[in-house]
Amino acid sequence: MSIQTTPAEDVPTETVAEQPSISKDDLFHLLQNARRRAVLRYFAAHPGKEEFNMRAVAEAIAAWENETTVEQLSSDQRQRVYIALYQSHLPKLDDYGVIEYNQPRGLIVPTALTALFEPYLDEEFDAVPIDQRIAIPEDRSSLGSAVRSLLNR
Repeated sequence: MSIQTTPAEDVPTETVAEQPSISKDDLFHLLQNARRRAVLRYFAAHPGKEEFNMRAVAEAIAAWENETTVEQLSSDQRQRVYIALYQSHLPKLDDYGVIEYNQPRGLIVPTALTALFEPYLDEEFDAVPIDQRIAIPEDRSSLGSAVRSLLNR
């Protein structure tokens, strides 16, 4: 009985799948904006869907921002979100490879990188006012006392 083996150099390089990656700096830079986080949350809320209509994404985000339903949105509320996504946020996510954005057709396709953002999409964080996110506890070190004294001048 003989066993045939293939030399390692004969293995095609295409068989090794590359893991998607993005630097932490880029990841956190993209997460800085609430609307970009909302886009990524929208994708996470629709697992298995491969393609999204930009208008539907914009309407859902506008409804979340205005705490209403899509049906009750005003034209201005829709337009504010749509324009920001169209001109800024979706092109930026596309530039970093997080999505494939076909601007003329209004289609968005999440990439493998999209899933890397899910652990950072905590809605409760966005609900906390910014001044409470960075508050310095009263009983902390002398550094905290120094900062408080500088801020109270």
